Amino acid sequence: MVEILAEEYSSDDRRHVVNVGVRHGRDVAIANMQTTAELGITFWASDVIATRGSRLVLSRDRWSGHDQRPDAFHTDVLSIVEINADNQIAARAMLDPDDIDAAFAELDARYLAGEAAAHAETWSVITGGNAALNRRELPPVTPDCVSIDHRRGASFAPGELGAYLDAGWELDQSIRTYIEVVHRLSDLGAVYTHAGHGVSQVGFDAEWRGICVVTVEGNMVNRCEVFDEADIDTAIARFEDLSRPAPGLDNTANRVLERYFAHFAAREWDAMTEALATTL
Repeated sequence: MVEILAEEYSSDDRRHVVNVGVRHGRDVAIANMQTTAELGITFWASDVIATRGSRLVLSRDRWSGHDQRPDAFHTDVLSIVEINADNQIAARAMLDPDDIDAAFAELDARYLAGEAAAHAETWSVITGGNAALNRRELPPVTPDCVSIDHRRGASFAPGELGAYLDAGWELDQSIRTYIEVVHRLSDLGAVYTHAGHGVSQVGFDAEWRGICVVTVEGNMVNRCEVFDEADIDTAIARFEDLSRPAPGLDNTANRVLERYFAHFAAREWDAMTEALATTL
């Protein structure tokens, strides 16, 4: 365990009722785990909820003793773990199990400060848009925003994403979506897996996942394409196509002109003469 923890390891316990606050140092962490073991905690189960880049993970953890019956003592927490460049655990934050919004906010804050820093503005627009949807608000989009649904099941017509969302809200559905995995991120936009959970007014409960390709212009979304979860490769290929620079205008006249100016740059006067018609 000492080898897995970074020497500068820090933990931040943010649970509301019982917590140990902020602690620093590898030795302190090991001593705390030893105390936990002495109290009879023998099992630690962890279910991954989301990841960011290669260094961050959000999980739902449960600590328990030998008694594994449903009514036996256990402790559930949301846990955010960050590793360093040496693949050691550098930091951990713990929150109450129902504090999921705060957990995702912390996860994305650490992502923005680390691996996503080079594309922070783009990622902030995307996460801000997702937060708006969870507040039943449409995210800021450009007037010519493109929306395409490639899913084979439930889908909306091109350009009708806003109407599709409004229809769900009018049915008084309680819908929450979270970004699980970021597959690609650049200044252009991102490809990510989103997970959703919805409950209708009559109690119908549903969970789903999908792939989103989102691009950004300024502080607004200008494209959103949705794919089935199994079509991750297709979604990534689509993002790569969108990432390629648009081909410039080109024809024979343009190529001749480029050669002409190349001859000028090299002071190749004879070649320039050959490139010019005598009637010019």
